[in-house]
Amino acid sequence: MKILIICAGDRSNYSIALSALKYLDKTNDNLTVCVLDKNKDLIRFLKKRKIKIIDQNIDNFFKSIKKDEFKWLLNIWGYKILKKEFLNKFENNLNLHPSYLPFNRGRDPYYFSILNGTPFGVCIHRMDHTIDGGKYFLREKFSLKFPVKAKDVFNISFKNIRELFIKNWVKIRNNKIKLKKFDKKNTKINKRKELIKNNFLDLDNIKNKKERTFILNCLAQDFDFLKIQLKIFNKIYDCEMNLNRAKKKNWKK
Repeated sequence: MKILIICAGDRSNYSIALSALKYLDKTNDNLTVCVLDKNKDLIRFLKKRKIKIIDQNIDNFFKSIKKDEFKWLLNIWGYKILKKEFLNKFENNLNLHPSYLPFNRGRDPYYFSILNGTPFGVCIHRMDHTIDGGKYFLREKFSLKFPVKAKDVFNISFKNIRELFIKNWVKIRNNKIKLKKFDKKNTKINKRKELIKNNFLDLDNIKNKKERTFILNCLAQDFDFLKIQLKIFNKIYDCEMNLNRAKKKNWKK
């Protein structure tokens, strides 16, 4: 079976694309792999296994693909938005998304799931012309107790989506797992600019006087025997403030 894979590296310890490729290499399918970010680990593995690599002129390669040339399109951490005309060239496709779709479509689901109080989870779905839309093959929730940090959501999401794909790919490929409709529609698509907007707080600005007072209060009451306390979700927490001098600003205007 001819399969086109679009992939890129990631920042986790789980190397989703590399793990998936190592698994897919054992299935004896005919693989062609587009590496969007020229990730060295991915390319090194593909060359070692003599798997066809596309890492240059990728847009031209996409245009050259004929309808039904590949049986499957697998988007494994590929970050390109794939248009309907391109997706229609493939009989089947899937995407790995690190959120419990249809919640937290788009970028940075780890951040938005905490901010908006939506379910944590992962999903394998069929792509359509919308961002993280379509129907889904499988999805899986997980729970974390408050206070939750994004790095915990991030790590568990990566671990779970890797396992979900490897355990179920053959069943999906062999049509043993049917597509299902999401139980909610028209959920919001999150954008990176929303995260960036909330990532920097200028406490020297008089408009942020309340936030400045709160942070200084946390620092002023940071003793072993006395810490400022917060009530949220009907529970009381001791608050400890940890500030580290930044080497650089995260985002440029």
